Amino acid sequence: MGGQERVSRFNVSEAGVDELRKHYAETLKPALVNTIAGSKAISVADQHFSIGEFGIWAGNCPPDMEICISDPPDMYAMYLPLTEALEFEIRGQRHLLAPGTIFACDLGHSNSLRFRPNRSHIGIGFSRKALTQQLSEMIDAPVMQDIELMVTADTRNGPGRKLAAMCKLLWTDLVTNANDFIATHSNEMLVRTIMVTLLESFPHRYSALLNRRQPSAVPRHVKRAIDFMMAQIASPLTIEDIAREAGVSVRGLQAAFRQFKDMTPMAYLRQLRLDGVRCELKSGRSRDVLISDIAKRWGFSHMGRFSALYVRAFGETPRQTLDR
Repeated sequence: MGGQERVSRFNVSEAGVDELRKHYAETLKPALVNTIAGSKAISVADQHFSIGEFGIWAGNCPPDMEICISDPPDMYAMYLPLTEALEFEIRGQRHLLAPGTIFACDLGHSNSLRFRPNRSHIGIGFSRKALTQQLSEMIDAPVMQDIELMVTADTRNGPGRKLAAMCKLLWTDLVTNANDFIATHSNEMLVRTIMVTLLESFPHRYSALLNRRQPSAVPRHVKRAIDFMMAQIASPLTIEDIAREAGVSVRGLQAAFRQFKDMTPMAYLRQLRLDGVRCELKSGRSRDVLISDIAKRWGFSHMGRFSALYVRAFGETPRQTLDR
């Protein structure tokens, strides 16, 4: 994360839908804007702040209107309705968000967003890269699959109340000190805290890894398997090779890894290799070495597949890691 805050304000009265489409194309994605009650003009007040990998916005809109997004943004978002309701369509299902609730979802799966009359809300967007990196740090492992985060929470108690309070605090600080860039770092840290709270408090695909208790003693055959993986990290190993070295059956090894490592042996091997590449790229000693050579040293022979796995695991390309 890093970089100064960037502020954009949008305030129009009796605007046509074309002007609104231009606004959403600049701040979100190209979108089709429609009025629901037949009005040909729309009045909207909107303010948007960009902070590194994050965005936060708020606005109000007197008329009833709908935004249809044909190419959804590759980001996660959290919405806090303040007055009246918002209505999302995500993967063909409708979600009604009323004041007193907070909603988090993967905007990449969204189809449309409808604003009820006299609606106002605060929204926070997290790039997929930022949320993936944050979760990867929290579970100390690559994030290889879709996070599958979608939740509606009550803002009167529990973590929903905490998240709503942090959203309002961040928004108030940005609006009050819109021209003060000194607070950029602290604002980024507050957004990171919001991400951590969101990931810790609500269910998603990786909740079990976050909530796991202190692990039991790892069996000797699992340790032998891991030692063998590390010793032969660049070799084209099969599950049969690993099981034979560990002295157990393939089925027994798979069951043990699922119990004590929450993944299959081959997924664990892939994680070791990805972590090894990432550590080498981040060390700063690899700037004169080809990324493909580093990847091969850690057992990746197909560069296209390696790059895809790396991006899915860490939310950035190997080149971006190297250049940081």
